Amino acid sequence: MKLNLNMESKKKYKIGLALSGGGAKGIAHIGAIKAIEDYGLKIDIIAGVSAGAIVGALYADGHSTKEIKDFFKTNTLTQMVRPNLPKKGGLVNPERYMRKLGNTLRSKNFEDLRMPLIVNATELNAGKNVYFTSGPLLDKVIASASVPIFFNPKIIDGKQYVDGGIFCNLPASILRKDCEILIGVHVNPTAPKENADGVIDVAERIFHLAVNGNTQEQKKYCDIVVETTRAKKFGMFNVGKADLIYKIGYHYTMMALQKFDFGKFGIEVKRQDKSNYQQEIEEEVEE
Repeated sequence: MKLNLNMESKKKYKIGLALSGGGAKGIAHIGAIKAIEDYGLKIDIIAGVSAGAIVGALYADGHSTKEIKDFFKTNTLTQMVRPNLPKKGGLVNPERYMRKLGNTLRSKNFEDLRMPLIVNATELNAGKNVYFTSGPLLDKVIASASVPIFFNPKIIDGKQYVDGGIFCNLPASILRKDCEILIGVHVNPTAPKENADGVIDVAERIFHLAVNGNTQEQKKYCDIVVETTRAKKFGMFNVGKADLIYKIGYHYTMMALQKFDFGKFGIEVKRQDKSNYQQEIEEEVEE
């Protein structure tokens, strides 16, 4: 049963968007946002975690979906990180990626963004989920995307933070009370997998299995849930398929939007999907 709290009281925002984590599969969020735009809808507030926090920050900063996709394609984590000493807390240090993201973001603080943004991260010391809505932006976005084992914890005000997906990999409940319509995009489906090879592969598999469990309750808060099921075969760092992952995000979001009655909320929409991505997806993605 969905926890639809759209009662008669007027909400602060018309449309809210919750973006999950998912590594390279987060590129599907960019396609999802483009589909929402093409459907004639305006996003009023975004909550994002991990890859969703990066996409959400760039979009709230005023970057187009094309610009965001280009950023992901040209600034991959595997290209931008460097090996790390184990005592630092992660296998790699994403400082170069952080600098590139910082140079791309026009806004230095949450308050400078063009639309409200909420980012969640895990406070490692206290073992709890924390939502950020104000103050310096970059450190908190990086903290939200600092996958344990892979990346160093991010230090903010003397506390260690790692990926927010540990406790909440789809930050929907934080938006529910303020949004008339809440769209949740979950880009981190899991599929049966052959034996994992090596430390990195095993760590990635464990992390994805762990975070997926907490999304089920969060989905109940959404009016529309987008599940990019055909993206499940792609790994955390598989940005070589960026264009295909983008198309998957666009296609599945357009399908989900077409099933929802926006007229009940007084919203006129464009109902045509001219992308023809479904055929391309079927041809490129193996069952």
